[in-house]
Amino acid sequence: AARPEIFAERAVLVTESYKETEGLPIEIRRAKALEKILSEGTIKIRDGQLIVGCKTPKIMGSPLYPEIACDWVEEELDTIGQRKEAPFFVSEETKEELRTKVFGYWKGRQVYNRIMELLPQEVVDAADEGMLFNYYLNRSIGHITVEYEKVLKKGLKGIKQEVKQELRNVDYESPGCLEKIHLLQAMLIVCDAAVQFAERHAVKSRKLAAQEDDPDRKAELERIAEICKWVPSNPARTFHEALQAFWFTHLILNLETNSYAIGPGRFDQYMYPYYKRDLDEGRITREEAKELLMCLWLKLNELTVAKEGATAKASITYNDFQNLNLGGLTAEGRDATNELSYLCLEVTSELELPQPQVSVLISRKTPDDFLLKASEVIGKGFGMPAVFNADELITSLLHKGVSLEDARAYGCVNGCVEPVVQGKDKMASSGYINLGKCLELALNDGVNPLTGTQLGPKSGDPKTFASFDEVIEAFRKQMAHAIKLKLIYDGIANGVYAKFCPVPFTSLLINDCIKKGRDYHNGGAHYNLPMICGVGTGTVADSLAAIKKFVYEDQKIPMSELLEALKVNWEGQERLRQLLINRAPKYGNDDYYVDALAYQVVSMFCDELSKHHNAEGMPYTANMIPTTTHIYFGDRTGATADGRKARMPLSEGISPVQGQDKNGPTAVVKSLAKLDHAKCSGTLVNMKFHPTALSGEEGLKKFAALIRTYFDLGGHHMQFNVISADTLKTAQKHPEQYRNLMVRVAGYSDYFVCLSRDLQDEIISRTEHGL
Repeated sequence: AARPEIFAERAVLVTESYKETEGLPIEIRRAKALEKILSEGTIKIRDGQLIVGCKTPKIMGSPLYPEIACDWVEEELDTIGQRKEAPFFVSEETKEELRTKVFGYWKGRQVYNRIMELLPQEVVDAADEGMLFNYYLNRSIGHITVEYEKVLKKGLKGIKQEVKQELRNVDYESPGCLEKIHLLQAMLIVCDAAVQFAERHAVKSRKLAAQEDDPDRKAELERIAEICKWVPSNPARTFHEALQAFWFTHLILNLETNSYAIGPGRFDQYMYPYYKRDLDEGRITREEAKELLMCLWLKLNELTVAKEGATAKASITYNDFQNLNLGGLTAEGRDATNELSYLCLEVTSELELPQPQVSVLISRKTPDDFLLKASEVIGKGFGMPAVFNADELITSLLHKGVSLEDARAYGCVNGCVEPVVQGKDKMASSGYINLGKCLELALNDGVNPLTGTQLGPKSGDPKTFASFDEVIEAFRKQMAHAIKLKLIYDGIANGVYAKFCPVPFTSLLINDCIKKGRDYHNGGAHYNLPMICGVGTGTVADSLAAIKKFVYEDQKIPMSELLEALKVNWEGQERLRQLLINRAPKYGNDDYYVDALAYQVVSMFCDELSKHHNAEGMPYTANMIPTTTHIYFGDRTGATADGRKARMPLSEGISPVQGQDKNGPTAVVKSLAKLDHAKCSGTLVNMKFHPTALSGEEGLKKFAALIRTYFDLGGHHMQFNVISADTLKTAQKHPEQYRNLMVRVAGYSDYFVCLSRDLQDEIISRTEHGL
């Protein structure tokens, strides 16, 4: 597959702007930097496109964000094109530009530098040795879904008037009034810059139209020019204008900063009025609307961000987690599915692209026809759409203090599986904790057996533990310590972003930032909902079950013997290993013995996190997803008591250990449903089915019934691979014949042949179910 390319233009423009604005307030400097990007960056309109605006000159390219981090770029500049995980092409011209115009200025000035110089060595060591993985060192705070609807309804002119009114209302006697003024002034700058950016596209379109010989394309370019002159400055009047206004907004968010997972959110809800009005008034046909949506889907696939080496290993993809939601409920609690919901599914089905990540929100009120349509698309085997329980999503948000109306109307999924409140929250998911490593430390008195270092606190010699409860308590101590270190990192990282990296354009479209005069990174959002991801639930549950049954209850294996087997990675202990693999209870088979332990692990993680609060006073919650850190963490974790060998992948999400769910899909969902999903901020489930399972009307009905069953039991999310292991193995051997084969990885889909061999093997090893 062709490698995306890194471009220097944004980095050069931002560097020039920062040099020009030395001494100005940071809010103004950030606004001026975005203004320079939008006013001086290259305008590119590709042949045949009906939605315009590009992040880079190449269809798939990445700009750089030196204000966040560029030390890693300098270090990897000559090797990033050859690395195994998500390589990028870098031209010699780009290398020269970066070395002569960018790198020197940012020494010691990057967000990365400011975080690293404050981190205690203990936190650095915990990350290096695989206890933690931290976001925000090389990419900005993410998982953002802004109030796109506000741009469509009011236009940036209307939003600008709102900012001006707030400036007039500033209380000059209040603390922080100066910072509020600076942010509001910055918002005015970026409003004007965004309008100018669109107008530059209008000028470019007219110029191309004047040169165009084909009358149809000439008319398209003239229409594009009119649209870009009108939106996003003014309220959208047509479906085409609404789509273009959305895209300009989305693109500028991605140019402002390199945040993770900037998602469209409940796209069918805020776009439907424009679609319906155009249909009713005869301005557009269904097929014309479909073509426009296809153009937008293609644009969303242009967005990717270059990642430094460790991040690329933990998140092996070019996909940037743009989650687009369909269905769900209205603010009044009615079914929200509409004609556009079906059309978006149709577009997704026909294009089979990795982005956007399409998710359907299924409630008890969702028509069976919509779920069957989604099931039919899933049956095509490219891993979309993911399916979410809209009722549980609302319950989960209520549990976190969100109002019922907001949870229904704006509750959506962002990133992989994370519940957010569209346009109203800062859902800061800042990284991962390796639960498998926590158990490993508990069985080694806090020592990391792979390195010999005292990584965790002393929690006791397990050979002296008289009961299984002491094992659980040692595990809890190690988990609590990992959480403490993770939150030290979070406090530092969030503080650095608040002080050195305001995002005025993002803040413009997050509810309450204007009213408070506080940046998105500084508590400006209406809701601030922090979360941490836990990885390895199934591995830990199965390991605890093995210890409980064979060491304590049956007393067939002395703790000392088990610990020695783990220490030597089962060498010479294959009979013992096979006993634990084949005879110990396994999560995912509707076995209460081990399912109760999985419940205990997740609940303990949630409870330990809830003891801690962010700067806005909100308690931390747990998000049980791995992205691909179950591979990354697995490589840094020794042998585990479930029979897993050292450095092999951990279980992913809340899914059972790969290949250990042997009693069929109904047993799997009954095990998973025993967890308290509403207590979490997202739980991820991967299931693999043989293609014959979803063949025919009867197969689809059984599949839809399985989803309904899981959701009736309180489950949060399901995603599926519908492909045989034999096909995947053949694709490994002959990748050139399977370049378009897409699979569900974690909370996203990606091209199978672009994945690392370890990740391919992990997907193949997942249990293949029938119905």
